[in-house]
Amino acid sequence: MIKRVWRGAIRFLGSARLATWLLAIVGVWVTLATLVPQTTDSAVKAAAWAKAYPVLEPVVRALGLYHAYTSLGFLACVVLLGVSTGFCAWERTKAALRRARTLRDTASVTVSSLAERHDLKLACDPALRAPDVLSTASETLAGLGIKTTRRDDVLAAVSPPWSVWGSPVFHWALLVLIAAILVGNLQRSEGLMGVAVGQTQVDAPPSYGVLQAGPLHDWNWVRRSIRVDAFDPAFHSGGIDRGPTPTVAVLDSAGRVIKTQLVYPNKTLQIGTLTIHTNAYGLAAYVSLVKPSGTEASGVELVDFSDTAAGGTVTAAPLNVRDKTTGQTQLAIAVSVPLDQSGGDFVQLLPKDPTARVVVTSLDGTQLVDSVVRPGQEVALPTGDSLRLDKFGYYARLSVVDDWTIPLLYVGLVVAGVGLTLTVVARQQLVLLTVVEGQDGIKLIGSVRLWRNAPTSRSEVERELAQALGEDKKGSAS
Repeated sequence: MIKRVWRGAIRFLGSARLATWLLAIVGVWVTLATLVPQTTDSAVKAAAWAKAYPVLEPVVRALGLYHAYTSLGFLACVVLLGVSTGFCAWERTKAALRRARTLRDTASVTVSSLAERHDLKLACDPALRAPDVLSTASETLAGLGIKTTRRDDVLAAVSPPWSVWGSPVFHWALLVLIAAILVGNLQRSEGLMGVAVGQTQVDAPPSYGVLQAGPLHDWNWVRRSIRVDAFDPAFHSGGIDRGPTPTVAVLDSAGRVIKTQLVYPNKTLQIGTLTIHTNAYGLAAYVSLVKPSGTEASGVELVDFSDTAAGGTVTAAPLNVRDKTTGQTQLAIAVSVPLDQSGGDFVQLLPKDPTARVVVTSLDGTQLVDSVVRPGQEVALPTGDSLRLDKFGYYARLSVVDDWTIPLLYVGLVVAGVGLTLTVVARQQLVLLTVVEGQDGIKLIGSVRLWRNAPTSRSEVERELAQALGEDKKGSAS
């Protein structure tokens, strides 16, 4: 009873129907994920989408589509698909081993060995001689799309042993991809980091605006920093407009540059387990908090473009001024940069004559200061300090992914592509024919196995050979 249930479970898990349904579910889920903003990409966009579609929002939230690739339902389907693919890959591997062994054994096939073991036997016209039978059989098979070669007195059309490995390779590569996805979700980190030109950010959680890290990701092993050395709002290369393009550098724990390069769409910075590509860009206001004693503390206010804000920009995150003694936040400073306009639309570039609007609010939201300043000017703060605007520039919002499984994904995709191509293209066949003479006349005997991508069928081969060799009946297999 237990053995029967176990075998039934194995058949179910390895069935093509289950794998097809799981692939369909995963495919639909991934498609839906492209329609719903992911919180890992932009929490602001996700909130805006929820506000725009209040009817769908509860369903999307209940299904976990805001974090589609880490939701329990998606991961459960992927795990089950992995198990199903594993069983399927194992069964196909066993079948491929049997076929490959059979194909290799044909190298030593002779007339006598075929006479002892064959699965096709056709009586021939008594008027035909053995060479005529083989010639006629060869021409008949060629008309069916099977080209034969002559080995002594044996006609052979045998695929190479490697032809049977396409399907197993594809399924094992698919299993590797599934495993990489699961492991990647557990140990990868992915987030958005805003870095102004000339600024260096330590690769640590406080540096990210949006961050998602798997439960197995260990920040203690991450000892690097990310810097933006330059920014071109309209970079051209090879006659192609690459768009806003930062020059990004990755530094080690000692501050030495490990790698630096331009980063734009389809041109990511990759080093080790780290992958960096651009997500968006904005403006940067470089400011200094000046104490009455004359001491200064420099900082950068990141400013995002906005289609709804009055001046075309909003602060990415307010600058908090804390009490020196208690460490409590006293003031929130928001900096925006009024943009130039063209044709009634805001130009999402640094204005020709940039100014900054500085708004200072208290903890209860009371507006205390609203002032417009230029570089070099200061704004007096209620705390007795002053905020000086030093200069303007750009910042790049970088998507930073730390995942050692990414190269494995690429390798798995390539191998899966090779396996799938081999499965679709490679012919798997074994045709061995020879002639034997006995008391009851001349007979064509042999083995015919047409496994995959054959241009004909076993029944058609028998029928056409029987007709070509002058047999009155269709023939018989033994």
